[in-house]
Amino acid sequence: MSTRLVVEWTRASLRLAIAEGSGSRWRLRGLRSEPITATVGVREALRTLLKTIKPTSSEILAVVSREQVITRVVKFPTVEAVELAQMAELYAKAQLPYQREQTVMDFHVLSQQGGFSTIAIVACQREVVDRQLLALREAGVSVGLVTVSSWGVLGWYHQAVSKDTSNEPVLIVNIDDTRTDLVLIGEGQILSSRSVGQGAQDWGGAGETSELLALEVERSRAAIRKELPGTEVRSLLLTGLGTLAQWKDQLAPRLSLPVVAIESQQTLKGVTPALSTPISPIVVVGLACSDSAGLLNLSPPEVRVQVRHRRQIRELVVVSLLLMGVLALGSSLLSLQLRRQQGMATELDHALNDMAPAAKRVQEQTRFAQLVHSVLADRRRVALTLGGVFRETPSTVTLESLTFEHTKHEVVVRGSAASNQDVLGYIKQLEQLKEVSGVDLRYSTRHTTPTGERTDFELVLHQHGAST
Repeated sequence: MSTRLVVEWTRASLRLAIAEGSGSRWRLRGLRSEPITATVGVREALRTLLKTIKPTSSEILAVVSREQVITRVVKFPTVEAVELAQMAELYAKAQLPYQREQTVMDFHVLSQQGGFSTIAIVACQREVVDRQLLALREAGVSVGLVTVSSWGVLGWYHQAVSKDTSNEPVLIVNIDDTRTDLVLIGEGQILSSRSVGQGAQDWGGAGETSELLALEVERSRAAIRKELPGTEVRSLLLTGLGTLAQWKDQLAPRLSLPVVAIESQQTLKGVTPALSTPISPIVVVGLACSDSAGLLNLSPPEVRVQVRHRRQIRELVVVSLLLMGVLALGSSLLSLQLRRQQGMATELDHALNDMAPAAKRVQEQTRFAQLVHSVLADRRRVALTLGGVFRETPSTVTLESLTFEHTKHEVVVRGSAASNQDVLGYIKQLEQLKEVSGVDLRYSTRHTTPTGERTDFELVLHQHGAST
């Protein structure tokens, strides 16, 4: 069973959610929050929370607030996924207010009809994402995916709200400590979203809050009519922090919409949160229990490459283990067959001395079987070495190639690491492999990448029985 850690922070608080599961089936296991103040920054709060949970998560998600991204609704003359990606990329280069190399982006399809696709392009300045990733890396957390808070609201809606298509499109208003997300959902997907930089800490009395909420809902409805002509909000769902029931009664007559209020704590399903500051758990809980395959992905290109590389390594480890099993089974069967043939040859030598030609043929078959057994044993040793390399490769090391030099009984490993110390630590781990008699460092070179300095290296692993 896999584990997932979701990290989100606002101007006033940091929050973590932990879940267990796989695919589309996840169960919330924990929820934590820590205040962010002038004296306690994001990094300090993050280290404090990580000490309490000691994460061993196989999947880590970071959240960018909806107010930090921009969206553009565009219609393209195609329904093919590859063509849509190419057109979205061209649009981003020409129309977004940021330079393309300073932007991370993704898109999601709103509708497809008559050979045309209406998509929403979501973009964020690269420095916003890099700032979050840097803080997480300094705390020892390696993020696999960066997404937007609106997708947490969508995930929560799928998990916690009984579906009633007659009330969709439904506008969900999630009131957090320092922001309010307004997300329009219809037919199981996000149609439109906005975020307001005011939350429960910024608004005054109940009357004033309901007036401000009504104003923001009307602004959202106007934006929806402009972006998606013919789309109207049918109902309103309030959740998050505050006196939701009171605001519901005040908003319904003013907006002429059915309004439902759902207390966010009702969605925790038996989990007792450890909250040092009041928060709305909607976003982190929604993401913690969602299928990551359907999330918007604002990860920088190098993070996507690293995630893909780690996935390939895991697949190679599985293949190597399967190969080892096949080789072991084949070797056992061949050994059994060899023993049987040796017994038959001995009996024939004693009982059929007058049949020398037949005995000679059996002996030749025995020598051939021994040769095949030797070859399979050599391949098994190679498979064990490769499996050990993949198993001992830490997340700070990226493998680029593995080459086996048969005549020298050597495995050449090329890759890169975060630092020289990581390379030395990697060498020590490889020297512990029982299939390896020694490890030589051919070279190591430092160079600069968009995410910081990296050390390229080449190692030579000598197998037992090889001359060093």
